[in-house]
Amino acid sequence: MPAKVKEMTLKINFKARIVILIFEDMKKLLYLIIPIALIGCDDGDLILEDLDFEGATVQACEIPDDGDTSDYLFYMINDTETISLQLSTIDDILSSEATHGPYSLITNDLEYRKLSDAAGSDYFCNDIPPSSPTTLQTFIGEDGDVYITTSIEEEDNDGISAVDEGIATLQDTDMDGLPDYIDEDDDGDNVLTINEGINLTDLSLSQDTDGDGTPDYLDNDDDDDGIPTIQEDLNRDLSPANDRLLVGTDLQPYYLINSTEMASPAIDTFRPHEYSSTANLDISIEDLTATSDKSRNYHCFL
Repeated sequence: MPAKVKEMTLKINFKARIVILIFEDMKKLLYLIIPIALIGCDDGDLILEDLDFEGATVQACEIPDDGDTSDYLFYMINDTETISLQLSTIDDILSSEATHGPYSLITNDLEYRKLSDAAGSDYFCNDIPPSSPTTLQTFIGEDGDVYITTSIEEEDNDGISAVDEGIATLQDTDMDGLPDYIDEDDDGDNVLTINEGINLTDLSLSQDTDGDGTPDYLDNDDDDDGIPTIQEDLNRDLSPANDRLLVGTDLQPYYLINSTEMASPAIDTFRPHEYSSTANLDISIEDLTATSDKSRNYHCFL
C-alpha cells in the first residue's frame, strides 16, 4: 500500500495574521514563519495593542504527550518581549475539521513578559528555564476562552490543482484508495505524475506518448504496447523511469518504447507515496482577563 502522509504543514492565524509551522512525519511543532496580531488591552502603563511584534517569528515547542492528552506551546520573541500560549487537550486539533474549544485560560496558559534583556533562542522549550534575562513585568491570562477552528488542505505537490485532479468527485484513476489530488502517481504506473510530461498551462497538451487521447500521467500503458508501464521496470526497483534502452544514439526510457520485455516476476507493489496535509488554525481568545505582576486586573473583549 502507498505510504500515507509524510509531511504536514500548520498555518495558524491569531486574529488575522498568518503563521506557518512545519510538521514532519508525526513529530510536533518544528518551525515557523510570519508574525501575528496581538490582543489589545490597556493598564495605564503598558498598552498591549501598541506592542511591536511585526518582525517576530512565531515558533513552537515539542511537548511529550501525556496519554491521550496533547500539549501545544506557541511562543513569539521580539527582543525583550515574549508572548506564549500553552494548551492541553484531548481534541485532535491538527487533523479534525471543526471549531474546537472553548479551552479555558484558568487551566491553560497565556502569558506576556517584558524582559531585562533580549531573550535568546533557548528561552523557551527547555526543561530548566534559563536564569537570564530576568522578567521585569508579566501579564497572565487569568480567565478567558480559547477557540481553535481547524480546516484541512491536502495536496500531492505535483503542480496540478486539486480541482483539476477531480477533488469534487474524489477521482481515483488507479483505484489505489488515494484520490488523484493526493496521489503522486495518478495512474499507478510507478512513474510520478510530475515526471510524466504534464503541461501545467494546458493539461490537454500534456505528453501523450501513444497518442490515444489519454495523457501519460493518466495512462497506465504509456506506449500502448500491451504491457503496463509498471511491468516495464526491468530491474524491479519500483521506478520504470530509470530503465533505459539505447535507441540510435539516445538512451530512452524503456517504458516509452514499444517492446515485449517485462519484469519477472510481475511487480505488484506501488512505490511509497507522500502528500502534504495543511492544517489552517484560526485561534481566537474571548473575554480575556489579564493580571499584571502588580496584581491589577485588566479586561480585553475580543
